[in-house]
Amino acid sequence: MDIDQGVGMDLRQIRYFLAVADKGSISAAAAVLHVAQSAVSRQIRLLEENMSGPLFIRSIAGVELTDSGLMFLERARFILREVQSATQDVSDFNRGMRGFNHDVRGTVRMSAAPTVGQALYGRTAMDFRERFPLIRLELTESPTEDALHRLSAGTIDMAIVSDPGNREHIRFTPLLEQEISVFCPGGSKLATRASVHARELRKLPIIISLGLRNSFEAQHGAVEPIIQIDGGEGAAQLAHAGLGVVVMPSSVARTSTIWKDLVAVPIRSFSVTRMLAVAEGRPVSLAAKAFRGAIEAQTAVCIGEGLFLPV
Repeated sequence: MDIDQGVGMDLRQIRYFLAVADKGSISAAAAVLHVAQSAVSRQIRLLEENMSGPLFIRSIAGVELTDSGLMFLERARFILREVQSATQDVSDFNRGMRGFNHDVRGTVRMSAAPTVGQALYGRTAMDFRERFPLIRLELTESPTEDALHRLSAGTIDMAIVSDPGNREHIRFTPLLEQEISVFCPGGSKLATRASVHARELRKLPIIISLGLRNSFEAQHGAVEPIIQIDGGEGAAQLAHAGLGVVVMPSSVARTSTIWKDLVAVPIRSFSVTRMLAVAEGRPVSLAAKAFRGAIEAQTAVCIGEGLFLPV
């Protein structure tokens, strides 16, 4: 397929493709789009000709995406979101809003490491919604690898992740440092300690998430936890039951009540750097720029309160 052939698709074909994919049939998509079924069929056929292969498997029951269709689906959604975002930003700019006043519109999609999201999302969103009431926020928590996959696919605008090393087409900015502690029952011998060294973790019955285990092993070599678990609530329950001690960022003691009956003992020589990640070369909407500024401002407040450490 040459370049001239490749640019033959138009936004109508992309909208029709997404409608058919979402509804599972051409007739249902036509009803939603308020156009004739033959018009939808024709545009899908033209798109498939442009793609040099079928995007759907047709049957009496409806349609299913082919492997090629699945490959195109994420990109089609990204293209449509970018066009909508660009249209909204230019419209706001032409009306004199320029991204700094009450009337900026759009949707911001962000993912963060759970322990960071717990600290930042609530306080940031409350203040941000007062200043930008027309901006819709979609805030999720996910591990680094999942967040970076979604960022590369264009399904989120930015992410807060652990330091993953160099990644093609993604730009990382150091945001904060998280102190890590061992959480243990109050009556244990460990709870009387002022701190423990990172190397001592190999002798303890630790419960740890995959992300923190990867960070620890990158800094200090292999470790063998008794339980590896993602999710703070489950880890806290295991510690309360006496099955082990939990390796977790110290900040959770102040952002979640599930840790209130456990003692946090800081770990020396082990901390985690959190990075703000964005896609290199991808246009950033006015809404996303505004929310990034709000996140960075709230991070500075949290650092000032001692919740996080400066990078």
